[in-house]
Amino acid sequence: MKIQQILSNVSKKITPLLKEKILLDKSLLEFEKKLRPKLKKYQAKLFVGGSLAKQTLVKRDTKYDIDIFIMFPYARYKNKSKELSRYLEQVIRASKLKHIRLKGSRDYFQVKYKNLKLELIPILAIKKPSQALNITDISPLHVTYILKQIKKNKKLANEIRLAKAFCYGTDCYGAESYIRGFSGYALEVLVSYYGSFVNFIRAASKWKIPISKESRIVVDPKKYYKSKNQVFKELNEAKLHSPIILIDPVQKERNAAAALSFKTFTRFIKACKDFLKTPNEKFFFKEAFDINAWKKKARKDKARFVALKTISTKKKVDIAGAKLKKFYEFLFFYMKKNGFKILSGTFDFDEKSLISKFYFILKEPEKYYVVAGPPTNIDVKYLKAFKKKWKKAFVKKERLYAKAKRKISTIRELVKTIPRSQLKDMGIKEIKSL
Repeated sequence: MKIQQILSNVSKKITPLLKEKILLDKSLLEFEKKLRPKLKKYQAKLFVGGSLAKQTLVKRDTKYDIDIFIMFPYARYKNKSKELSRYLEQVIRASKLKHIRLKGSRDYFQVKYKNLKLELIPILAIKKPSQALNITDISPLHVTYILKQIKKNKKLANEIRLAKAFCYGTDCYGAESYIRGFSGYALEVLVSYYGSFVNFIRAASKWKIPISKESRIVVDPKKYYKSKNQVFKELNEAKLHSPIILIDPVQKERNAAAALSFKTFTRFIKACKDFLKTPNEKFFFKEAFDINAWKKKARKDKARFVALKTISTKKKVDIAGAKLKKFYEFLFFYMKKNGFKILSGTFDFDEKSLISKFYFILKEPEKYYVVAGPPTNIDVKYLKAFKKKWKKAFVKKERLYAKAKRKISTIRELVKTIPRSQLKDMGIKEIKSL
């Protein structure tokens, strides 16, 4: 009963209000009217996709991200698949809309319109997966599949919203490379398969971390394969690296959970166990970073609290996030290599500003360190060579030693040693101390 009460409270908070839905629909209708006349030239149609189309949209405090697929007739454009982005850009320009072109398997476009942040994606209008010439061509079929599942189970849309909020709150949501979690579609398929959010996390709480390919979890909603062995035999090897092999019910050759990392998978299982053991709303909402708590912890550990702001040169969210996460991992390794003792570290990425903040609790290395030299009983030429290099060498327990000053003993000094060319290669525009 406690879990059901919590889920009921969370549902009220994460379900968009009716007035929000009306406003969204109104804005989308206006946008469609603006674009439709220019689409006629290409006989293309507009198809709203993503969570909005599937009725699984989670309430947000910021502008909603809406996927809009511009569907070009298959027969007419199947041999012009690579030109679809160019055609769509012509439509957008003719409609006098400000836009950003983003790189992808097919380039797509970001447009801000009233209360919406739209992503316009050019695709071929296909009727079956085998016709797809690009992974994005499949997307409308995903929408159709999930809507069919919701039609069978009216409560499913709310159950999926709960799963998305839970994964977001526990840092497990998003297939982007800087997160490597569950995609929205993967969660929709999994919750549809298990029937409810609670059934899903109960099953997940019993999952084991795979130690071999054969021990990976396989979920095949449409039962395309007779056994695990058949899955491992017939699926492309590149699609078998994730801890869960989720057979896409729309496209049997695809693993819908391919982006999921073992690290995120482990965190998700723990979150499921913790929630079932001690149910609490906090699992569904990401807490703001508590600087004061970290400062207090640093003082308690007699360590230093360090906060850095980093900005990427990249403009696309997933690429900027991936570059910044990679730089965070590089910096973590570089600090340890230079004698910094890191007690805690965390990566915080703002998808709106594309700015990341790195927080560390650490102990900086001593300014001086001891260099061990040769034993005193070896050839005198080696002793002289060491003393020549280290003027203040001393003897201790029949061995030469010297006291040396570190070139790097603070974060500021460490960051300055990273060449600008290397930062540029890593897609880092700026690093600032907070």
